[in-house]
Amino acid sequence: MTQSIRERWRQLSKRERTLVLGGGVVLGLSLLFVLIVDPLLDTLDRLERQEVRKQKELAELATLGQTYLVKRDRLALAESRMPRADSHFSLLTFMEEAATTANVRERITGMQPQVQSLAQGYEETTVDLRLEGVQLPDLLALLVAIDQAPYNLQVRHLQIRPKFDNPVNLDATVRVLSYAKS
Repeated sequence: MTQSIRERWRQLSKRERTLVLGGGVVLGLSLLFVLIVDPLLDTLDRLERQEVRKQKELAELATLGQTYLVKRDRLALAESRMPRADSHFSLLTFMEEAATTANVRERITGMQPQVQSLAQGYEETTVDLRLEGVQLPDLLALLVAIDQAPYNLQVRHLQIRPKFDNPVNLDATVRVLSYAKS
């Protein structure tokens, strides 16, 4: 077979040989481009797009990591200010003591505690305290006592209404929250 190809090659004129060689080179280069270069270029483009996407994901992951660290630190701080299970802290008892300290205990018309279990082992205790005929300095003393509590207490709701017969005296409703690990 190679003999017949050599024989035909010898029968071709110089111009035909140049044309066949040129066609072979063009065909070879075309095959080289289609089979090797073009797939490599496609792979390179795909990898560059993936690199850009991965860089964005990496930046987002770093941001999420920083957010996680900040929130973990906030949680640790909040947990350090929560009453321990062995401390026997009672928000209701604390509110009674704070009312006595602020000289408003005799003005209490209602004190309603509520305990609610939250996710991940936390417990929320709420005390709604209703006061009638209290004066502003005494109410402020109660709020200061709540603020200076040894644990993290939050005044979630405060409503103050003046008495119509004597505007110096106030009716107040205070909702105080405390969180603890259950």
